[in-house]
Amino acid sequence: MNIKSLLLGSAAALAAVSGAQAADAIVAAEPEPLEYVRVCDAFGTGYFYIPGTETCLKIGGYVRFQVDGRSDFDLSGAEAGYRTNTRGQVAVEAKNDTEFGTLASKITLRANTNDPVRGTDFYLEETYLQLGGLRVGQFYNYFDNGLPGETVLSDGGPGAGGFGFAGDTLNNSIRYTYDAGSFSVYGQVDAFNSEAGWKTDDAGTADEIGVNGVITGKFGGVTLDFFAGYDFDTEDAAFASTLTAAIGPGSLGIFAAYSTGPNGYYDFAEWTVGAEYAIKVTDKFSIAPGAQYWDNIAVVDGDFDGGDAWRVGVTADYKITSNLTTKATINYTDVDNGVDSADRWDGFLRLQRSF
Repeated sequence: MNIKSLLLGSAAALAAVSGAQAADAIVAAEPEPLEYVRVCDAFGTGYFYIPGTETCLKIGGYVRFQVDGRSDFDLSGAEAGYRTNTRGQVAVEAKNDTEFGTLASKITLRANTNDPVRGTDFYLEETYLQLGGLRVGQFYNYFDNGLPGETVLSDGGPGAGGFGFAGDTLNNSIRYTYDAGSFSVYGQVDAFNSEAGWKTDDAGTADEIGVNGVITGKFGGVTLDFFAGYDFDTEDAAFASTLTAAIGPGSLGIFAAYSTGPNGYYDFAEWTVGAEYAIKVTDKFSIAPGAQYWDNIAVVDGDFDGGDAWRVGVTADYKITSNLTTKATINYTDVDNGVDSADRWDGFLRLQRSF
């Protein structure tokens, strides 16, 4: 019995040692603590804290496919046809609080497969930094803030070559804004054609500077603004105003502009007025019929001298599902350049996924 007990005890001891060694071999290291991404709700939806910082970041953008169509246009010789374009855009915004107010920055990259101006490469869209009410960088001015439909053209008109921009809407600029909620005002200095290189007296581009300001008031369901801008190169000014008001099942929008002569802010017509009524048919579907008139569109020796144009059309928007929308528009425009006249049909169908 003693020998048996000794053998059993030895086996138990060996098993205990082996088990201890095996257990030691498979023990995993303690996991290191991780810092999870936190939601930042101080600046609206979509922001999150960059780990290890107090800076809030937001990444957004869209993918758009569009088919444009038009009839011919005798004044420019443009033929009827269609074109397709796919666009991708990514915007990154960063914000954090400082003792001087909110420090913000925005970087926007855009590319098109069929862009007649920029080509297919990615290029820098609206990109700026801002501290409190002071903003510096490349951003849009007032004439890019149009009504939601596609008939009233705040940034241009039906020129002899088609439908184009009037003035420079995207420039390197400096802006200061005072915002009191229902009332805001800003002043801005613009460097027109800021991608054209050095501004020198020899090149004749030293005066491509403009100043402008906007006053905006909100009164219940009514918003009214007034714009004034002066181009030092052309020594001409532009004035504009937009009124929007919630009426019945939709929103009425009226846009008007006056220019003392062709300038960097508005150069298509001496004056224009347009109106649209955006009707919300359902939660997903809305339509916006509109009309616009331009007077004195012909330019002779740097001054407006005769001609007019008018345009009518309708735009429809439909929300297919969350973050996926479609837009369609069709417009008819009649142009008289002071010598001859022509008309055109144009429109597009767009599908856009935003994120």
